[in-house]
Amino acid sequence: MEGLNVAMKRACQKGIFHGIKILNSDTMISHLLYADDAIFVGEWSQENIKNLSRVLRCFQVTFGLKVNFNKSRVFGIGVDMGEVTRRVGPLGCQLASLPFNYLSVPVGSNMKLMKYWKPIIDKFYAKLSPWKAKALSLGIRLTLAKAVLGSLPSYFFSLFVAPTGVINVLEKIRRQFLWGGSDNKHKIAWVSWDKVVAPNDKGGLSLGSIRAFNLSLISKWWWALKTNQSALW
Repeated sequence: MEGLNVAMKRACQKGIFHGIKILNSDTMISHLLYADDAIFVGEWSQENIKNLSRVLRCFQVTFGLKVNFNKSRVFGIGVDMGEVTRRVGPLGCQLASLPFNYLSVPVGSNMKLMKYWKPIIDKFYAKLSPWKAKALSLGIRLTLAKAVLGSLPSYFFSLFVAPTGVINVLEKIRRQFLWGGSDNKHKIAWVSWDKVVAPNDKGGLSLGSIRAFNLSLISKWWWALKTNQSALW
């Protein structure tokens, strides 16, 4: 992958491949690498597409690593799909459009809509299902409710501000699970939910607020943007 990185940088320096310039900056983006995944970003032109194909072929001949074009996708951002169809030939990749998932993150989706949070809601419900609540003690249910908050939604919550509707649904699932209820059968809540989520030194059970958890993770991005404005990502 380091060889591919060097090849792309050299191609950009020689004007063989034209990346995308970030606004109000001298930074040019042509490719992003993560483990064995690669994303190539460039100007939409026939010459650029052909030259990218040539770089990848040279990479294959040099290192013996063949790119699986059948598993690769081409996205034309702001480009008509007919135009994408005509020019995608040199790469041999499949056509795709926004939104799409990359590393389980929805790219190009409007995360203000609840439908894109369905995977998180479904996982929450599966982990904190009513049948589990009936078979577990209150202490174990409390421990499991804490563990689920710290694991399942943290990836999404560190990238997006969750809509109020999503927060309410997740809190409802936790609340019903803790008191042993379900959608069709409600159990008495012996302690107010504000008290349950409060820390131990405030007299609570230290379950933690989902909204506060989400905002605390997002705040790390706000701080990073404020203290390191020259960072690429």
